[in-house]
This record gives sequence, C-alpha cells and structure tokens, in this order.
Amino acid sequence: MNKSSLLVRLAVVMIFSSLAVGFISSQLFYRLTYLHEVDNSKKQISELYETVSATATIAAYLLDRELAQEVVDGLATNGVVHGAILEFDEEVISTNITIIEKPIKFPLHSPFEQDRIVGYISMIPDPHHIQTRATDIGRDNAKALIAQAAIATFIAIFICYVLITQPMVYISRTLHKTTAGTDTRLSIPDFHNKSELGDLVRDINNLLNNTQLQITAEQKLKDELEIIEKRFRMLFESSQSPIILMEPRGSILLFNQAFTELLKKLNTQLKKNFGALLQELFTDPDTLLRKSKYAFANDEIFTGEFELLAHQSDRPIWVQVVISSIVSDDMKEYYQVTLHDISKRKRELDKLNKRANYDQMTQLLNRHATEKNIQDLILNKVSFVVILMDLNGFKEINDVHGHDCGDEILINVAKVLKNSVRQDDFPCRWGGDEFVIILKEVNQERVRAIVKNLLISIKQPYQLSQYHELVSVGASIGAAFFPEDNIDMQGLIKMADKAMYQTKSSLADGQDIDITFANEIND
Repeated sequence: MNKSSLLVRLAVVMIFSSLAVGFISSQLFYRLTYLHEVDNSKKQISELYETVSATATIAAYLLDRELAQEVVDGLATNGVVHGAILEFDEEVISTNITIIEKPIKFPLHSPFEQDRIVGYISMIPDPHHIQTRATDIGRDNAKALIAQAAIATFIAIFICYVLITQPMVYISRTLHKTTAGTDTRLSIPDFHNKSELGDLVRDINNLLNNTQLQITAEQKLKDELEIIEKRFRMLFESSQSPIILMEPRGSILLFNQAFTELLKKLNTQLKKNFGALLQELFTDPDTLLRKSKYAFANDEIFTGEFELLAHQSDRPIWVQVVISSIVSDDMKEYYQVTLHDISKRKRELDKLNKRANYDQMTQLLNRHATEKNIQDLILNKVSFVVILMDLNGFKEINDVHGHDCGDEILINVAKVLKNSVRQDDFPCRWGGDEFVIILKEVNQERVRAIVKNLLISIKQPYQLSQYHELVSVGASIGAAFFPEDNIDMQGLIKMADKAMYQTKSSLADGQDIDITFANEIND
C-alpha cells in the first residue's frame, strides 16, 4: 500500500487523534476521579463520625482513656482513615501516626447538654488509599476509553474508507488511466449519486466531454492547417517567381527556390540582407524606395517594373516588383516581395517599340516617333530647332546602281547623323532620302557649325560594296526654330521645308551655302 495514500494518512491522523484524546481524557478522568474520591473519603469520614460519635462522646464525657483509645484504634482500621485523634479535658488520645494530611475535626457534644462541647475527634484521611483507589478507577476508565476510542477509530476509518476513500481512490485511478479526447468516462460510485463526490464525477465527465470536443476541433483545425500549409508550401516552393518575406530593415526571413535561382542568374551570392526592399539588387534603388514608400503611405500594394543588377550578364534582367506590407498580430511589420521576370516581355516590347518608332533600315527614329517628340517638346515649352535635310545626287546613284546601293548610302548618312549630334538630340529618317534633326536649346550660330561639319562628313566619297566604286552625295538643309519661327509642329515642318527648298534652289543657282533658316526665306 502506498504510504502517501489518502487512506493511510487518514488512518494515521485518526489513530494519533484518538490516542491524544484518550490520553487527555484519561488524565482528566483521573483528576476528576481523584477529586471524587477525596470527596467520597470525606463523606465516609463523616459517616464514620456519625457511627463513633456516641461512643467518643461518652469516652470524652467520662474521661475514659481506654474507651477513647479503642475508638481511635477502631477508626484507624478503616481504609479511608490514616489515623485518629481524640481530645478531651486536655487529654489527647491518638494512634501512632504521622500527620500527612490536614485532619478533619468534628466536635463532641455532651449527651446531656447539647450546647456544651466535651471534646473533639479528628480523623486524618489516608492519601495513599485515596490515590490508589483513584488510580485504579482512572486506569479502568482509561482502558475503557482507549478501547472505545480504538473501536470508534476503526469504525470511522472503515466508514471513511467505504464512503469516501475507496470512491475517491476509484475516481483517482480511473481518471489517471483516462486519456483526454477518448470516450472513456467515470461512473458515479455507489451511494454517491447525490453527494459531493457524485457532483465531482459529473463535473469531471463534463470536463472530459468538453476536452474531447476541443481536442476533436483542434485536431480538425490541425489537419486543415497541415493541408493548407502543404498547399502553401507547394505553391511557395513551386512558384516560378521569387517570393521573399523580409523585415523593413532588409533582413530576409523566408524565401523560395526561385529566389536562389534568380541570384545565380545575377551572379550574386545569397546573404541575409540586401538592404531595404532588396535595393542592392536593382539598378535604380532610389526610385524603388521612393515609389514604394508613397504606396505604403496610402495603404496600397506597390507594383513597378525595375531592372536588376545582372553581373557579368549580356542581357538585362527586368522584373515586375510586387510588395505587400503585412502587420502581424503582435503589431510587427513585414514585407512580402514577389519578383516576376518580365525580361522576355521587355525585349519583345523593345522590339515592337523599335518597329513602331525606328526606321528598320537606318535604325533612326521614324517620322511617327519624331512627330511625337516634337509635340512633347512643344508641350513642355523646350526651345529647339527642326532641321530638314534632303540628299542631293541620291536619285542618280539609286537609278544607276540600284536600290541596294541606294540603301547603302542612306545607312551611311544615318551613321553620320548619329555621330554629328548630341545624345539627347533626335536624328530621324523623315522618308525617302529626307532626314530631320531635332536639336534642343541651340542658337543659330551653333546650328550653322553643326551643319557645316555634318555636310563635310556627308560629302565624303563612299565606296559601294558591290561595285567597288566611289560615289558622293550632298544635302540641301533648311531649319526653323521653336518658338521664334512658329509654335505649331506642322507650321515648323512647313517652314523648315521651305527653307530647305530655298537652299536647294540657291545651290542650283551655283551659290555655295550650307543651310537656310526660316527667318531668311525670301517671300
């Protein structure tokens, strides 16, 4: 049996309690018995006095010492009396004793005169007799009390065991073997359907029912969560687009395999932090940070197209950046960054843009793109000059040597135009053998210098690849300024065209001029 079990501890407590109660009760009973015996002894002594008072009175009245001695000796034979003393007429008759207790003194009245005292008789109680008697009675009472306490304790322990301990042990053991979430329930012990133990069993069963419901619900949620997690992991890992979860300061918390593959394309080593919003991977991080900050300030998802820093790559890599701001339950902010590779689409758009805006043969801007650029400059009120150039001698080369040779001349002139203007100027093929040059924010003197150098380069002899023959062309050039000459695109083109034909006419008349400006046209 377990020494710490409830029954053992209860039995030990009850046994020690009964022993303590028995000891205290025996001491109390002994004391009460002793006092009772003292009182009883006094009563017995009083009864003895009543018995021997007549004889003692006669002995005292007659001064009969022998009779008096018989009286005191007779009293001494009684177990209650230790000794006796008879006093009369200055005579003291006593037994041979040592006075150990205070004597109980009684007066002796004259048999003829009741008011006259003829002597006194004193009896000394025997304390040993009283104590022995009290001890015997107390011992018997203590034995009876201890036996009674033992019987009561055994009955109490048995009742506690049957009604309390055994049901509680059963409840404890059954509950210990019960697994939460199963259908196992406790049964109410006998005689306890309406007791506190019955209520306890019902409460435990209710808790088990609720626990089973919660565990079942949690298991269902866990299973659903596992399914969702597997799906998420499948989507996350199988996604062709890099997905990154990161902190605002740039620390990367989670990323998929596609991000690793992207870093390989960029020839970049993986590390825990590429700066805020992966800024170290982009060619224009300032624009990325500025625009994303504006989007987040307006509670919007940021989307933009940016070029990545492709180290040792011959092709630019463009991605569509989608960044979502996420706030967790503990109010921490995170960023989910998704990068969609749009390099192929970007290249296709560039090709379409070139086809739409560039002349396929000379790779110069075409007329449509040039008109759009002129409109933008006018809208933004940027001063510029429109230079219209028509080749001289081109038709003869084209008629004699064929269109292929003519195309060679046009391509050569296009190269000359590209090399003769600044990077932000617009040379274009206007159509046929006509070209237009848009120069921004230049004066008339600067235009003359540019045109002069341009004509020198154009007039250089060019060797045809098919005929190994040198040919050369010239050019008639006219120019019109915005906004000085006109503020309308068509008006500027028309005025530049008039100025060009003025140059062509002057060259036909034998005049050596390079360019005619719109403000120099002879009406």
